[in-house]
Amino acid sequence: MERSINTEDSWYIEWAWVGGYSSLSTLVFIFNILIFFSVGKNKFLHYSFHYVIVALSLRNLLRVILTLCLVFLAKLIQTPWLFKATFLIPANKSTDGLDLTQSASMSLTCEVLSVWDHILMTTLMFYLAGSSLYMFCRHPNPSISDPSETTLKLYGIVPVKERSWVSPLLLLLPPLLAVFLCLPIPILHETHPMIALPGGSVCNLHESLKFNTYQSSVAILGFLLPAAIVISLMIGLSIRRCISCSGGTCVSSFCKEEMSLALLTLPYLAAYLAMYLPLLDHYLQKLDLPQTGLQPYITPEIARAVEMVLGLLLPVVVYSVLPGYSRFSSEPDASDLRRSKKESYNQSVTAPDSTRLSQESLELDCVIRNGYMS
Repeated sequence: MERSINTEDSWYIEWAWVGGYSSLSTLVFIFNILIFFSVGKNKFLHYSFHYVIVALSLRNLLRVILTLCLVFLAKLIQTPWLFKATFLIPANKSTDGLDLTQSASMSLTCEVLSVWDHILMTTLMFYLAGSSLYMFCRHPNPSISDPSETTLKLYGIVPVKERSWVSPLLLLLPPLLAVFLCLPIPILHETHPMIALPGGSVCNLHESLKFNTYQSSVAILGFLLPAAIVISLMIGLSIRRCISCSGGTCVSSFCKEEMSLALLTLPYLAAYLAMYLPLLDHYLQKLDLPQTGLQPYITPEIARAVEMVLGLLLPVVVYSVLPGYSRFSSEPDASDLRRSKKESYNQSVTAPDSTRLSQESLELDCVIRNGYMS
């Protein structure tokens, strides 16, 4: 069980964490909500990848709410009478001698928080894996529209068109998989400890129950497997981008989206690996291998705080890498405009040569026919 915070210095440290969480949550809320307006105002962002960005921004907001709930719960536990007044435990149940930091003391609350925590963590990884697979299956660059199908004459290109089932599948499948992965929590009461403040751990379990089969399954299916898929597909996307650049067109909006996916994935992989450090060290010890030795420096509350800081990573990446987000109007990417003009110029240059060759072929055919008739 975590040691409670009673000293005067610890009180200042604890409230410094609370103030940091308050300031950080405000920034995460503002910049992630701004993404909704950026995508909504630009018709050239109305396709699957950017819908996933909106879903990830919503996920960041929910993650902030969960962390604040853990902070609020940790502070309530320090004042049992106030905790009892919030109806988190039955009114007829005495809190005398009851360890409120244990999962058994408030099983329903811990189950809800555990489901919420696992769903938000695994949904992010499933979204990243699904987005990387989606990018690998589409063309390396946006297709250039024919003049007959151009609806936006001002720019000469049209927004990206996809099949109708792609966006719903990419948006709904990751959270659905996350929900299925979390079903054992309410059915088998498989909760796990959570901590957002130093010494403020909640939903604690006995040491023998912390690293059970279910927690290992969540780490494998919800983190390691999607991470392996993302890394493999990112390598494949890099190779394909090199081939595309050698064949002519290199930079496009699709190229920038692939780069933004990589910039999102790598920090989250490091943050989630830090959150799974206790589980990793546990199995290294079982295998008689040396442990990482990082737990004294990267504590669970630090890992969760870093993961909350990454809620600002999504706005930073999209507003710095993807120009369409900062315009708040229906304007295409400048790289796509340059590519469209280059393709149009190449077609106009090659068109006269094609016409001349066709005319020469026709004249030659007429000469042969006249010779045959004579």
